[in-house]
Amino acid sequence: MRYNKDMKEAGNMSTLESTISMLRIMPEADVQVIFEMTKKLFDGKASSFAPVSKQQILDDVDASAVQIKQGKTIKASDAIQELRTTYGL
Repeated sequence: MRYNKDMKEAGNMSTLESTISMLRIMPEADVQVIFEMTKKLFDGKASSFAPVSKQQILDDVDASAVQIKQGKTIKASDAIQELRTTYGL
């Protein structure tokens, strides 16, 4: 296993420790890209983490059920491949 000078063995690091370790060795330009993307995750009503009401959750479940009945679904493996292609993973 590789060690960073002030980090634990890589396999024993917490998620936070691993993230900090990666950020320390990344070029500043890459760190800035990650910072901007992270800000977007928590920015306003478009945020994936914005609070929603119980009714909104139930409405979303109902809408999903309708889409499933209409056959508007894709295989999970296809969705994952699309994400990989889109984001270069």
